[in-house]
Amino acid sequence: MSPTLIESELFGHKRGAFTGALGDRTGWFETCPATGTVFLDEIGDLDAAVQVKLLRVLQSRRFERVGDTRSHTFKGKIIAATNRDLAQRMADGAFREDFYYRLCSDIITTPSLSKQLMQRPAELHDLVLHIAHQLVGDEAQKLADEVVQWIDAHLGVDYPWPGNVRELEQCVRNVLIRHEYHPPTVSAPPDDVTQAVLREVAVGGLTADELIGRYCTLVYARTGSYEQAAKRLGLDRRTVKARIDRDLLDSLGLSSR
Repeated sequence: MSPTLIESELFGHKRGAFTGALGDRTGWFETCPATGTVFLDEIGDLDAAVQVKLLRVLQSRRFERVGDTRSHTFKGKIIAATNRDLAQRMADGAFREDFYYRLCSDIITTPSLSKQLMQRPAELHDLVLHIAHQLVGDEAQKLADEVVQWIDAHLGVDYPWPGNVRELEQCVRNVLIRHEYHPPTVSAPPDDVTQAVLREVAVGGLTADELIGRYCTLVYARTGSYEQAAKRLGLDRRTVKARIDRDLLDSLGLSSR
């Protein structure tokens, strides 16, 4: 959402506050009761100007509708979620530290599906059974057994599940409909390109920036997405995208998505 629309959703607005504001609107902060919760998803992508206004709500519990001067009190609580590395976002200047330290009174970190299964392999069957119940009801056990057998035989216990639980859900659906599931595959960079980069490294022919750019590009080519490349490299998605070597990307026959 645009910053203006986010403010309108959260704080509400007065008629005429902006183009399209044809009447007064009560926002979620005003609607939320003392026992209620406002859930903010993807908080790591929030515009800096809105972060400042939310910081004030967290500090003082006070806010105004857009285009109004009358103050209101927020009585509920806030829960926020993100898939971003907020430490990296703060280092990049994209997420305010003062805002973060107002949010972080209690943090729950959800591990990826692959990490959960690495620690507890038996949980795969339970998760598949839960999804199957939602799809076929009483036939869930039969479908779950078929899905788990397919995964064991064709994907293996080490499959990384890059799409997390959403991918697992689609795996179950595919097996239900087609009796098979084939995840998208990404071709690895050609050996000659990889070897050429290694030769440049071996003779010291690259600057530090060029080396990072080449490596980011090869990892992006192998993973197929900035998100997955960023996770593998331990960098922010935007940092990976900015580091991509465009000439090398073109030589691989890939485009920057």
